Amino acid sequence: MTGRPIKAPRSKRRQQADGNRGRTASPVLYGREDDIALIDALIERVRDGGAAMAVSGEPGIGKSALLEVAQDRAQSHGMRVLRLCGVTSEAHLPFAALHQAVGPMLKQTRSLPARQRSALQAAFGLSDVMTTPDLFLIGLATLNLLTASAARKPILLLADDVQWLDQPSHDVLAFISRRLSSDPIVLLMAIREGSNRSFPYSDESRHRLSRLSMTAAERLLDAQAPDLSLDLRRRFLDEAAGNPLALVELPRGERRSMIGETTWLPLTDRLERAFLSRVSGLPIATRTLLLVIAENDSRSLREVFDAGEVLLNDSVGLDALAPAVSAMLIEIDNIEARFRHPLIRSAVHQSADPKMRHDVHAALARVIKDQSDRAIWHRMASTVGPDNTLAEQLDEAAARSQRRGALAMAILALENAARLSSTRVARTERLLRAAGFAADLGQPETVERLIHEADLDQTQPRLRARFAWLREIGQPLLVNDPGRTLALVRFAEDARTDGANGLALNLLWRASERCWWGNANDTVRTSILAAANELGSPPTDPRMIAIAGYAEPLKHGHHVYQQLSAYAPAGVANPVAAWTLGLAANTIGAFDFGVSWLTEASTALREQGRLGALARVLFARSFAETETGDWMGALKSSAESIRLGEETGRTAWVVAATIVQARLAAMRGNLDAAEALAKNAERLVRLPGASFWLAMLQNVRGIAALGAGRPAEAFEHLQRVHMPADPAFNTSLQFYWLVDYVEAAVSCGQEAAAAAVIDVVERRAAPIAVPWVRMMLAHGKALLASPARAETFFQEGLGAIGQNWPFSRGRLLLAYGEWLRRQRRVMEARAPLRTARDILDALGASPWSDRARRELRAAGETSRPRENLMLDELTPQELQIAELAAGGLSNKEIGTRLYLSHRTVGSHLYRIFPKLGVTTRSGLQAALNRSPRSTA
Repeated sequence: MTGRPIKAPRSKRRQQADGNRGRTASPVLYGREDDIALIDALIERVRDGGAAMAVSGEPGIGKSALLEVAQDRAQSHGMRVLRLCGVTSEAHLPFAALHQAVGPMLKQTRSLPARQRSALQAAFGLSDVMTTPDLFLIGLATLNLLTASAARKPILLLADDVQWLDQPSHDVLAFISRRLSSDPIVLLMAIREGSNRSFPYSDESRHRLSRLSMTAAERLLDAQAPDLSLDLRRRFLDEAAGNPLALVELPRGERRSMIGETTWLPLTDRLERAFLSRVSGLPIATRTLLLVIAENDSRSLREVFDAGEVLLNDSVGLDALAPAVSAMLIEIDNIEARFRHPLIRSAVHQSADPKMRHDVHAALARVIKDQSDRAIWHRMASTVGPDNTLAEQLDEAAARSQRRGALAMAILALENAARLSSTRVARTERLLRAAGFAADLGQPETVERLIHEADLDQTQPRLRARFAWLREIGQPLLVNDPGRTLALVRFAEDARTDGANGLALNLLWRASERCWWGNANDTVRTSILAAANELGSPPTDPRMIAIAGYAEPLKHGHHVYQQLSAYAPAGVANPVAAWTLGLAANTIGAFDFGVSWLTEASTALREQGRLGALARVLFARSFAETETGDWMGALKSSAESIRLGEETGRTAWVVAATIVQARLAAMRGNLDAAEALAKNAERLVRLPGASFWLAMLQNVRGIAALGAGRPAEAFEHLQRVHMPADPAFNTSLQFYWLVDYVEAAVSCGQEAAAAAVIDVVERRAAPIAVPWVRMMLAHGKALLASPARAETFFQEGLGAIGQNWPFSRGRLLLAYGEWLRRQRRVMEARAPLRTARDILDALGASPWSDRARRELRAAGETSRPRENLMLDELTPQELQIAELAAGGLSNKEIGTRLYLSHRTVGSHLYRIFPKLGVTTRSGLQAALNRSPRSTA
């Protein structure tokens, strides 16, 4: 059964919807004029665009009070205010905090696209859908609900005590915070300084609340405790040290006259002690109910009284809480009770002995009547020894959390289920399932911890293999580690021996990826291929095709190419299979196939909200688009890969896509931009042995130097990829930039080095190389050949094999034209030079098109001025939006595709129209297709 959502009490929902009704006036804040002015500025500009700001500070510094002031300011400006608040006792309830804010808008979910609506309903337990919604799909649904409401009335979204939000709510809030620039929404977050919670991939501004000045502190203390003696006044000012909560609460302690005689304590501890001094004098029934409030994951007064009756064996009511209200420890609002400050909750919790806390949780487990998982969690908190029934209930709760897209909560439930399991097998199985979820979330440290706790029986081959797979998928691929690769082959054998052929194939697929990213020797590569053949899997399995391509891209390139060709007409329905085939195509240089399958995979991953995987696929597609001549597409794909990689914490794909952009800049002659991007990527490459990225960076710098006419420098950069002792040495990428290397080598008198590399590629390649490799070999041989043989190689490269690679074809035509002119065949040189110029102009490869112009001029022919391209006019994201809009998609559909709000899409179009010289959407297609404007 799917658990019901955690609903805010009706009085809370009325307060959220109706603003000031039922609320006390916001506090007077002394010494916060500058902080309030900052919030005023955000609110006053909200109709020009939204913003997010995190307010941080120590406990008691006034973060919550500042949010109260912001609420009043927003309501005076006619804004709608939505609130959510993190509470330690609710941190295990998935999306509990998010529901506080979104609950009042759930009736509007029918306006959402079906997948988003289903994802949000699943998150709140309102759907029995069995597929797990991705967290980013839930985030997009939440964003669209907010933006639709904000279109009618600007919104202030307040998030207090962010450090205690349940993890899924926290992640959705982080998603939203990055997408508010164009919507009339202000998000203010209060987070305790020093907490582990942060938003590392967002751009929201941060504001730290400092302690009050002495003047402001004196004014606050005098307002709160005007009758203090001068000595006590001085002592409280010294003890509080500008902390507003301390200035308010310390004078209320019953033993305030003894404060100067106590030993020094940190301010937080002193405040907790001040609260405890007021708790200790309360009646026992009141103290018991306060502990129930502290331990409960709901503010329901009914549950407090019901649990209190179980604990006290007597009926209790509001009169039992009256002393706590008088002591200003709690507030009661109709049907809910809450502490006035989190430190009071902490003080009450810390003061209770473990047995009493267990008894409170047991009582709550008995009295909770709703169908959520709350009773299970309280039962767990009151259970010490093994309890298989409770473990099974937690197991079921984990499954429900998984279906809701809350994998972090599923991990927590399974860990506790494992703790309560009476058998080693059940404990191990649950911890391994939890480790699998942690791997899905990209948390290698958690994977390692859970596997270590699992106490695996190493005598079982299947368990050993599963253990290895979980550990492997949580680790980066980039590090060159031959020992790990061979270990994966051994674990695959374990899996095969135990009949787990699917697991074995996955392990070998991963091992082959490591071969390509790293520098595996021939022995390792051969062992992977032999192990894969022993499995007896169908040769058409995408993983089998990919294993051959990754392990030996030159040797098995033709075979892989044939397998890919067989798939091409029908395509594949499974996005993971399309992804696998697309990556395999890239490894052997079949980039035309790669673009097709990676586009198919990216479409499916986008719909599913799997943005981490999408970041990798978009990088791979941008790489393929660069080779197939779609440089606009490569810019768009790489820019989105960077954005999604930053958002999901996939730094490897941020690096990769940044290098693609650096290479594009270098090929277009933007040398400063290329170097800036290369340095940015270099700063992110911190892993030792990450030769793949370093090799790509050397190509960027090599191609930039070639375009700038500095072949010796280019050779120096490109040579590093071929030197075993160099960190950039990478056997998989050496043949990728064969033409760059040969051109640089020949231009600076290093013909022998160039010939040696060509010989290596030919020896490793299959008897029939794939078209891309054959074209590069023909180009390289032509540059090295004698005049009597060179033309044969030029003609071979310019035949049918070179039709799909515009940049390579343009460069080969340029080289052919230059060769013809050197052979004094000037008239014949003009045609290939003219074609080269036009191809390279269309790409925007200005260093090479300028060379073609110079050669044509030397051959007696003038050229028209080079023209700007569309990719010079628009940013990559603007290009993406313009093309989607030109294709007939609405702003809402574009926003769904790109995980943006429709208003953000509209803002981009507002900037795009004047850049393209159009005033309506109907003119976009013509503007994108027409000839670019001349720069002459």
